[in-house]
Amino acid sequence: MIRKFFILSLIAICLFAFSSCQKTSHGPVTVTLDPTNNPSEFDVNVLGGQDWSNGTSIEIPLAAWTIGGTPVTMRQLLKFDLSKIPASANIVKANLYLYSDTIPKNGDLVHANYGTNNAIILQQIGSTWDPQSMNWTSQPEGLTDNQIIIPSTDQPFLNLNINVQPMVAQMVNTGQNYGFKMQLQDESIYTSRIFCSSYYADASRHPKLVITYTH
Repeated sequence: MIRKFFILSLIAICLFAFSSCQKTSHGPVTVTLDPTNNPSEFDVNVLGGQDWSNGTSIEIPLAAWTIGGTPVTMRQLLKFDLSKIPASANIVKANLYLYSDTIPKNGDLVHANYGTNNAIILQQIGSTWDPQSMNWTSQPEGLTDNQIIIPSTDQPFLNLNINVQPMVAQMVNTGQNYGFKMQLQDESIYTSRIFCSSYYADASRHPKLVITYTH
């Protein structure tokens, strides 16, 4: 009788332990973030020394060009809402997708990509910023320690799939999500990389962040 009770107790303990493991063990979760009219997406531009920024452009223009002979430089701030991802999550993968605008409204109005060196610097933003009050002179700085250089291309149009796992992991695990900053590595006139924004009519070409995590 005692032996039978012991065996039943042991079985119960094992079942409880297995049940606990089942409750706390989770497989990978994949989240796709591709908002329409993202309020935390901002073109930071300067035209002839004057602020020319835009918070609702249909494009993400990374460019150094001229308008009516006046030089213009265009950069981008882009933030996604990561609040639904637990701070303790292990970020396995994170990829940022950007889609060339095949009917560009900036640059030479024909090619999204132009110039002999149109490489892009992609950085994690290091401080908070407000799209309601953002302008060229108040733009936040990007962090250089984990920045990514996206190579130059001679293709007129080129969609991008960028591995941003280290940046997203830091944003999630520290709770300091200030988004991404993008600009041309060489902001010499007549250089461009132009992408569709979240205000673009075709939603399938909006910027997209795909994150896979475990917890």
